[in-house]
Amino acid sequence: MERNRTGQLNIARDLVSQIAKNMLMASPTIQKWRLKRPRTAIETENVDQFLKNNAFASLDLLRKYAGDLTGRSVCEIGAGDYLTSGLSILAAGASKYGVIDRFPGDYFGETAKHWYTEIENNWSRYFPALAWDLDATGFPENAESKLELIGEPLETAKTKQKYDIVCSFQVGEHISGIDAFAEIHGRILNENGIGLHRVDFGPHDVWFSYRDPGTFLRFSDKIWNITGSNRGVPNRKRHHEFMEAFERANLDVEVLYTDNFDRSAMDLGKLNIKFREMPIDSVLTGTAIYRLTKRKTTH
Repeated sequence: MERNRTGQLNIARDLVSQIAKNMLMASPTIQKWRLKRPRTAIETENVDQFLKNNAFASLDLLRKYAGDLTGRSVCEIGAGDYLTSGLSILAAGASKYGVIDRFPGDYFGETAKHWYTEIENNWSRYFPALAWDLDATGFPENAESKLELIGEPLETAKTKQKYDIVCSFQVGEHISGIDAFAEIHGRILNENGIGLHRVDFGPHDVWFSYRDPGTFLRFSDKIWNITGSNRGVPNRKRHHEFMEAFERANLDVEVLYTDNFDRSAMDLGKLNIKFREMPIDSVLTGTAIYRLTKRKTTH
């Protein structure tokens, strides 16, 4: 998608359309219908594109930054529409896969099962060194003992066990309470486990098409909430706010990766005052990958 949209008239039109969508989502009937449709998975017939984005990207990051998954338990926050990343994680040797998602996807539906089969069919092309020993045609029913599916908010979610790895990918930016996002590690992460999270601080939806990547940061919180209180739009929390939340949760943090917006493309003077008063480096952070560990207490 080209990012060349500009102009106050376009911004006004898009703002009105986003408010209208949010009002529609306040209807239980519309909300129920929307939740049955793909939210994170792009509808496509391009198998490689889908698998790279929705099945293997998470696994690649886990293997790169968390190491070999053999025998380790993994809990993912916000798996998306299907358990495609979960199947891949189990296929890579994980002993257990849990998922916490307030709005669970259609994990057992026909479309989901189609993609589970495609993972098996294409596994050896992407991971020739990892032997496949699962039956995707019966997944997820045939893997019940290795799965823990929790359809609750982070604030109340409880797992049956503690996990070696707690992870999320492009989810933290959608969670309304980032303190709950940080604090859940204290409840579900093993003492020597790690958290691994990739957070996308950039614009989503119509705001992605604007030449200025900070266009969505021009609105007050009051206006922004009107556009997405029923839809899970980005929370607009910035990099330093996540760091502060991790600190409050007594987590040690390694920032493994960041990339930044082009400063020359962002009109900083038009940002809402809330963002103008924040550290400029934090506002310009477009993506960050965090590795978390529980802070060791000293006596």
